[in-house]
Amino acid sequence: MKGGDDKGFTLIELVVVIIVLGILAVVALPKFINLGQDAHDSAAKGVFGAFKSGVTMYHSCWAASGVSARVEDLDCYGDGTVDSSFTGYPLSTTNGGDGTILTGDSCKEVWQGLLEGDDYVLAPHADASFGGETDIIYWYGSGSSISGGSYCYYNYIADDRSKGSENWQLKYFPGSGETEVVRATLS
Repeated sequence: MKGGDDKGFTLIELVVVIIVLGILAVVALPKFINLGQDAHDSAAKGVFGAFKSGVTMYHSCWAASGVSARVEDLDCYGDGTVDSSFTGYPLSTTNGGDGTILTGDSCKEVWQGLLEGDDYVLAPHADASFGGETDIIYWYGSGSSISGGSYCYYNYIADDRSKGSENWQLKYFPGSGETEVVRATLS
């Protein structure tokens, strides 16, 4: 018999390869399991980024139109139904207001006016069951006067609809046009 004609792996080599693959799987698996949350985080940040861009584009349109006061139905942005505050930022689509008052309905109107389409199901915070198909909970905070720092808030709850959970939140201040994205808990 001639030695050295054997081809293939020895039993020990196969066992070592299986052990190494097992260790790699144990290390890599947790990363792949959490991809669902990463997808929700990206969706929330993406839609909130689109909202912020919409605010900037709306204000640019307002400034380019040459006005320096409140405008009803600014026709150079979107479908031309979004009204501005006195500082030129989107406030609502409901005519008749004086441009200084923020309501829950205003917050919904701004969202729908800036982000055309129905990709996300919105519900007011007070009426929200935090279940079903609701993706975004909205309302307003810090009183109703925009000069007093009132803001709209939008919470992305599609990743965890249980009350008391921490979700991504966008705060929008129509008096200054500022937006802020943070993690927040709603109850």
